[in-house]
Parts: sequence; structure tokens; C-alpha cells
Amino acid sequence: MARWIFAALIALALIVTAAVDGRAARNKESFDKLAGEILETLQSFYPVHATEMGIHSYDHRLADYSSGSVKKFRNKLTDYVQKLYPYRNFGFSSSDAIDYKLIRSNVEMALLDIKEIKWHERSPQLYIDEAVNGVYYLLLSRHAPLSEKLPSIVARMKAVPDLFRTARRNVKSPPDVYLDLAAESLETGQRFYQDVAAELMRQLPERADEILRVSTQAREAMADFASHLTEITPGPPTAFAIGKANFDYMLAHGHFLDFDADSLLSLGEALLADVQEEYRRFQEYVDENHQNGRDSVFVPDSFTRQDVLDYYGWEVDQLRIFLKENDIVSIPDDIAPIDVVETPAFLRSMVAGIAYQPAGPFDQNQRGVFYVRPVPEIADPVQRAARYRYVHRRGFKGSVVHEAYPGHHLQTQLAGRHPSPIRKWQLNIMMVEGWALFCEEYMYNSGLYGDEDPVHWLAVLGGIRYRAARIIADVKLHTGQFTYRECVDWMVETLEAESESVKDYHRRMVRKYTLTPTYWMSYLTGKLEIQRLRDDVAAREGENFQERDFFDRLLAEGSIPPALVREAFGF
Repeated sequence: MARWIFAALIALALIVTAAVDGRAARNKESFDKLAGEILETLQSFYPVHATEMGIHSYDHRLADYSSGSVKKFRNKLTDYVQKLYPYRNFGFSSSDAIDYKLIRSNVEMALLDIKEIKWHERSPQLYIDEAVNGVYYLLLSRHAPLSEKLPSIVARMKAVPDLFRTARRNVKSPPDVYLDLAAESLETGQRFYQDVAAELMRQLPERADEILRVSTQAREAMADFASHLTEITPGPPTAFAIGKANFDYMLAHGHFLDFDADSLLSLGEALLADVQEEYRRFQEYVDENHQNGRDSVFVPDSFTRQDVLDYYGWEVDQLRIFLKENDIVSIPDDIAPIDVVETPAFLRSMVAGIAYQPAGPFDQNQRGVFYVRPVPEIADPVQRAARYRYVHRRGFKGSVVHEAYPGHHLQTQLAGRHPSPIRKWQLNIMMVEGWALFCEEYMYNSGLYGDEDPVHWLAVLGGIRYRAARIIADVKLHTGQFTYRECVDWMVETLEAESESVKDYHRRMVRKYTLTPTYWMSYLTGKLEIQRLRDDVAAREGENFQERDFFDRLLAEGSIPPALVREAFGF
């Protein structure tokens, strides 16, 4: 009898387990379906970002910020919040639980942008970026030959006049800083469209008439919008500030941080005070004991422009070799190549300095592009000496660390290999820029620059100091504690900018800060979160801790907030 009861209990347990497993599978299937619908909605409303990420279903469109379109999108997002709510306590696996938090965050952040902050009503730059990036990302993408991409490029150029008509209806009383930036960006945008049209007509002469017509109409729309903005009455000096409540919401729901703007400000001030003291002390040491690269170097007569370009590519290869030889991080043999190229003429109004453009994670053709400033023919002996000394001291090495290996190129490539479409869609700046900044200091400590390179270490400290100051600027600007001009003056004084070119750099950068709350605090806070996670994993694993294994797992989790990577590690 007892044996029969025991057998019955086992059978019942198996039935219950099967039922639970079946329900879990159905719930997982329904969640995946909902998540797919949400992603498609986001990609449809933000078609230019979809192109950037390698999704080409909407390449022929620009975003529609008309009142009817915005209302429809807002209602969909609100509905998604309600539909996602029942899954909050569902027994997901660790990986699926992170995917749930990510897709919920995507909805919440889009709803914040469109309903609370309302960028489409306050920022002229939103429309300018849409028009310019809409063409820019299509030109960069290698998913199809130019002849096949041309219909989408033309379609987006045709959509520009409607885009700016919508902008004229929507944007009311932006602050002066937005109007100044918009005037400059519209001038750059018109030049970009003119240069692109010339290049397209050169490569596809049979479509020249159409290209000229639509590009001219787009440029005229930009010019009309620029004229319109001169007639707008500016808003208050801090009209760009999103407010503490919205800033706190972004920290919690976008970056999954457990502190608010006040705590972040205190952190930034403490970090800046510490690094300022260390930077000034080390600067005195460098000034007294090192020549800052002014030592004598033999310069060959035959050193040419091509030698400089060849050096750029060689440096990328050397960094990859260094990582492998020192067993720092795994690099798959089939990792996508990275091309170091001079910025082509038609892109120079968009890309002024060095820049890395990753392949979209959803794109089939994976190839990164590292743009460098054009190198002139080297005829003058002084120029030749300067260029040769730059190569001699391997001046490009630090840029490669941040932009290529083990920085952006490696990180985005590995993130794009995650099987989850939710993960592939993410581009959290705390992870992306936090990792690249982490790499700058880590590679110095790994011996990349030899046993000691005081000048380069001073540059590393300067980078940390700059990022600490940006935490303070980010918070104070968007909580209304800084006007634009107050922030510029503070940055110039704090970072001891002396030359007019450096002061102008800060003026331009602070304009960007006013448009992108929580972006600029992400560099150093992201680095610190990665460092903290590494230290905690090392403490937990003790003698079994392998730094390479930690980096491999970290990068495999995708471009997601470090706080969620921490959760993936079981903390």
C-alpha cells in the first residue's frame, strides 16, 4: 500500500512539474512575441536608429513627429507598460530576467522622452540629426551596394522638407544654446548634403538629375528652418534642463543605478577632488623630470604620407597581438576586421577628428571603420619631423586602445554576437564608454607603454579628471543648477583651459551636454561599476579568479547597463 502511494506521489509530481514547465514555456513564448512586437514598434518609430543598428526595414523613412504620430506611439508605449506588468514576477531564467528588464527599460525611456521630456517640442537638433544621420548611416552601412541603397537615400532626402515643417510646428521657445547649436548644425547639414550629392552623382551619373533635385530641396528646407529659428523668442537660460525627477528616473530606469542626482553629484565632486590633487602632483613631477617627447629623434628623408597611413593600420594590428600574447582577453579568429581610413571628403563636415563607427549589430556585413584626419603630402622638413616623431613615440596607440582594441570595436563586436535580439538592440553608454575608459588605464597598467611612461600616465589622469568634471556638469545642467554659460566658465576654470582653442572646445562640448542628460556621467561611472564588479568577482573566486575569463564573460553579456551585468554574475 505504501509503495503504491509513493508511486502515485511521484507520478503526481511529474505531472505537476510537466504542467509548470509547459506553462513556463508558454509564458516565455508569449513574452518573446511581445518583446518582438515592442522592438519592431521602436524600430519603426525611430527608423534612423534602426538603420544604425543594422535593421533596414525602414531605411526609406525618417521619424514622424507629427502630433498624430506621437500620440499613437505614446499610446502604444503605455499599452506595452501594462502588457509587460504581468511578467514582473514570472520565473524567468537569469538571462531572460535581464532581457525582461531591458525591454521594459526601453519602453519606459521612450515614454519618458516622448511624454515627459518631450524632446520633439524643445530641441531643434532632434530634427537636424534625423535629417543628417538618416543619410549618413545609409552611406556607412555595407549591407548593400550603393546603387541598391540609393532609393532609400533619395527617399530620406525627399522626406526632409516634411520633417522640418513638423519641426516648425512643434518646437517652441528653445533656449539660446539650442538656437546657436541649431544654426551651426544646419549650416553643416547643408554642406553635408551638398557634398554627398556631389559624390552620389559622381558614382551614379545616370541618377544625377534626381539626386540634385531632392538634395537641393532638402538643403532649402534646412535653410528655411534656419531662418525660422532666428524669429523664435528664446526660452529661459535653463530651458534645456529636464529636471531632477526626470534625471533620477533615467538613472534608475535607464541605467539601473541605486542613487539619485544628489548622490551622483556628491560622487562626482569627490572623484574630481581626488584626481585633481593627483593630477597636479604628477604634472609637477613630469615637468621637472621629463622632456615630454622633445628628445632627439633621427628623421629619415624618405618618410612619406603613406608611411603615416600604414602606421595607423599597423598600430591596430599591434594592439590585437599584444592582447593575445599577454592573454588579456579572448579575441575570436573570425572577429570582424577594422579599416583605418582617412575621412572621405564628403563626410568631413560630419567627422572632424578621429572616430570609430561600428557595424550595426544586426547587419550581416560586419566591418568596423576607424576614421582618421586626412594626412597631407609631407614636403616640409618640419612637418616630416613632426609626423615621424608622432610615429616614433607611437602616438596613435592610446586612440586604438579606446576605439578599437580592447575598446569599442572589440566590445561592440562581441556584444553583437549575443543570440537575444533584445540584447543586440541595446547600446547602454555606461557599458560602451565605461569599458573604453576602463581600458585606457588597464592597458597602461598592463605594460602596453613599457615599464613607465609618465607623460602618457599624465594623459590618463587628465582623461579621468575630465570625465569626473563631466559628471558634475551633467547633473548641474539638467537639474537647473548651471546655465550654459556658467557651466562653460566652470569647466574652463576647473580644467585650467588656457588657449582659446581649448576654451572653444569646452563651449562646444557643453552645448552637447545640454542635449544628452546622463550620457556624459556614464563614462566614469561606467568604468567604476566595471572595476567594482571585477573586484567583487575576484574576492568571491579567490585563487580561481582569472581576469581574462572575467573580461570574456563581461563582454559577452552585451552593451547593457553594468548593473545588469552584475546581476548576470550573481550579485
